[in-house]
Amino acid sequence: MNNRGGIKTAVVVGVMVIVLIIAVYFTFFFYYKCGDIACFKSHQEKCTKTKFSNDGKDVVWDYKIFEKKGGNCEIKVGISKIKVGSIDKLPLEGKSMVCILPFGSLASPESDINKCTGELKEEMQGLIIQKLHSYIIDNLGEIGEELNKITNAEIIISEDAINKSANIT
Repeated sequence: MNNRGGIKTAVVVGVMVIVLIIAVYFTFFFYYKCGDIACFKSHQEKCTKTKFSNDGKDVVWDYKIFEKKGGNCEIKVGISKIKVGSIDKLPLEGKSMVCILPFGSLASPESDINKCTGELKEEMQGLIIQKLHSYIIDNLGEIGEELNKITNAEIIISEDAINKSANIT
């Protein structure tokens, strides 16, 4: 009789361990997987733990919705592959950033990188700065001419203002 009670206890403990393992998995490790953007957006709106890979024309974006924190939703955004573009974009591959969106937002997490932090954001900002630098160097003459027009226009406006105030008094 004593042996039977030990078996029952072992079975109960075994079942409890299995239930605990399943609970831990679904609480910490389980993510829904979406196959299209509509599925992802519906999970994003509710801030449900979800994974999604958006195979776009130029870039493959990977998304992972973590959880709701306060009134915000935390989403990890990464680039797994650059398909089209210049070679200077290759350093973006494999990089990621975490974006904080307001709960219920349907905006693309990467649409406002000011709400993001991480290596991908830094690399994207670096590319923007490089492109601006190149643009300024390539168009330095035109930019100088435009600045001269602005300066000359300001001088003319200032002279007109002085003349008008002199006539008023």
